[in-house]
Amino acid sequence: MSILPPELILDILLRLPHKDLIRSLCVSKAWYAFIHDQRFIKAHLQRSIETNSALLSILIWSDNPEDAPSGFFSLTFRDNETIGAAVRTEHPFKYADNYTDILGNSVHGLVCIRNCVDWEIALWNPSIQKLKKIPFPSFEKPQFTAYYGFGYDSVHDDYKVAGIGDCHTESRQVHIYSLKSNSWKRIQNMPCNHFDFHSDYIVFFNGALNWLMHPVLDETPHIIQTLNLASEEYCQFSTPVDLDNVTLSLEVLGGCLCLCVDRFGAAHDVWVMKEYGMTESWTLLFSIEPEAVPSMHVHSFKPLVLSKNGEMVLLKYKFYDSVFFWYDLKKKSFKQVEFRGHPHVSTVAVSGVGSLCLLDPVIVGRDRQVPSTSKKRKLLSREGSLDLVVKSTKDDQS
Repeated sequence: MSILPPELILDILLRLPHKDLIRSLCVSKAWYAFIHDQRFIKAHLQRSIETNSALLSILIWSDNPEDAPSGFFSLTFRDNETIGAAVRTEHPFKYADNYTDILGNSVHGLVCIRNCVDWEIALWNPSIQKLKKIPFPSFEKPQFTAYYGFGYDSVHDDYKVAGIGDCHTESRQVHIYSLKSNSWKRIQNMPCNHFDFHSDYIVFFNGALNWLMHPVLDETPHIIQTLNLASEEYCQFSTPVDLDNVTLSLEVLGGCLCLCVDRFGAAHDVWVMKEYGMTESWTLLFSIEPEAVPSMHVHSFKPLVLSKNGEMVLLKYKFYDSVFFWYDLKKKSFKQVEFRGHPHVSTVAVSGVGSLCLLDPVIVGRDRQVPSTSKKRKLLSREGSLDLVVKSTKDDQS
């Protein structure tokens, strides 16, 4: 019986979806250790991002006791599909009925969530049901409001959470949690400069956390405040136009930071920043007139995903309940997306890829032993095998 070379085994495993890899953990001790290896997890994530073959997945927190118990649901479908199913996802916290926030956007299949009753905060990978609870930073006290953002520091290969204390002073305390060190550290305060938080929604993009600040004095325009997770430096830039008497929100759409403008019944505008940090690169992507919206009772709207061909945008409109539409940018037409078992929507996050992030590493110690098999050593230690296969996945795309 011939034995497959390690490079081929690695290549095959890298092509498997994350759920199939989880099922493969019981094949052998060697496979168990190999799939848990952080080098493999990163290579699998890289390939998933490059191939971009995953189905569109939306994570929803539903809090509507009249219809059904509170909980998380996943909505999975393909580009331009208008029919799907809402599947309940196991709640990661002990008390599932407690209100839970999704803090910001999904990063590499991970979301940061907060239990608003027990005041727990955690990183969660819903696709493999792995949770990492995080202690609150030291400034967290009942009299203070705190805002949290989650992102990835590619320079140090680390997932980080920033906690910003809103203590209404000249500067705000900021603490950063590192998943690698499993600890918080305080960084330099964020200068306020007579600005206050526009909302508690902080989005991750281009290595930085981004959020809107509104002026304490009305004559000052809104700004976008950023915090680079690697350098821990702050930056500010302007919104595209003078935006008085409107509702604003930040999102990530089509690989760009975007600003959503609700003109209170006049129009819904979406601007994208073509070159991150360059104010002059703001471009109006589309504008929807109120008569085109399939309802007269719009409370808010949120662009979720730009289709792969760039011609359609998935929108979430908030009427009395949330409704999803594909909006055709050329035809300026709507197609409603219907989900079987569609729950009431409180908060939502888009997951571009499923991943193995947060999969428990194999630990040498009392609780778990690394399998000492020759197969495992060949797979993980053969010089150049991982780099060779990762390179081959890139060549496949060219």
